[in-house]
Amino acid sequence: MEKSNTDFEEFDLTDTVPPKDIFAFNELRSCADLKRMYDKKQIDISPAFQRNQVWKLTDQVRFLDSLLKNLPIPSMCIGLDIDNNQRIVIDGLQRISTIIRFLSIANHEQEDLKLPSLNDINENLSGKFIREIAENHPEIIETIENATIPITILRCSLSNKSHMDYIFTIFHRLNTGGAKLNSQEIRNGIFNGEFSKFLTRISAQYEKELSTLLNQENKRFSFEEFILRFFAFNDRAEEYQSPLTRFLNEYMSDHKNANEAFLNQKNELLSKTINILKKGGLDEDSKSRVIADAVLYGISKNLSFLQDKDKDFLISCIKKMKDNEYFSANELQEGIFKTNKVKNRLKAAQLAFSGV
Repeated sequence: MEKSNTDFEEFDLTDTVPPKDIFAFNELRSCADLKRMYDKKQIDISPAFQRNQVWKLTDQVRFLDSLLKNLPIPSMCIGLDIDNNQRIVIDGLQRISTIIRFLSIANHEQEDLKLPSLNDINENLSGKFIREIAENHPEIIETIENATIPITILRCSLSNKSHMDYIFTIFHRLNTGGAKLNSQEIRNGIFNGEFSKFLTRISAQYEKELSTLLNQENKRFSFEEFILRFFAFNDRAEEYQSPLTRFLNEYMSDHKNANEAFLNQKNELLSKTINILKKGGLDEDSKSRVIADAVLYGISKNLSFLQDKDKDFLISCIKKMKDNEYFSANELQEGIFKTNKVKNRLKAAQLAFSGV
């Protein structure tokens, strides 16, 4: 099925400017120093941060070979949170991950790994196990440990919304090309906490239902983002202001360290909404996230009323919603996440499922 522009999240933070109280400075860090900082939890790297975005082993070994040969290495960018002295990797996660993995294996802290055989790298790296390299050529380990990486540090506050807008924009600007990160992958990195873990758990819990609803598999946190949209719209529809990206960022930031009671409440809300949805489902020409957003919102705002309604009634509600002028083809073309368009769609959805 061809996807329309309604399947993708709007990204428009063009009004974001560097806050005056963010300071940038440059420093050099050795690979051993980066490994030490990681071990001491001074650099936060979420394992789920770049799902389906990790370097291939050939990319990793070529990077190690560049360190060994003292070739120029692109600068990394790290955010330094002034509130807790925590560091997050803005650009360069694959490089630091490769360094940490290589040195951890060499120090017998992780399972051994055989590097691929390549003609254009040092013969003592090509096709060798990392522990074999450490035992037979300790000078290689030492050279890589002592190799330095240029780093740009952004001294900021991760609890400051204007700072987070700026950091989020930098992620998008730096991660370009074929491996560009999407918005939810970035959120999982900079808003990593109990709420992001919860989104991952429940997206797996309801994977079958969401696959049917959205007519797709969960790739690159697409289900997590969809559930985030559901919660954000359910709680803050009246407060919604475009762009959608900032709206979702603020909601995820506000609930980054949500308590168990909040998470249980959200799980129950989603469970009840999906159980009702399963009775009616979506017809084949409704497989877009914008339509799905509205359907789940309409159901969630009328849970008590819809509990005893049958499939035919739910299908009639969906048809009534889609027949509304705010769901016309013209309305679902340009600017679909503008403030008034989103609010109008959600209000129409709530009314369509209310039985009025």
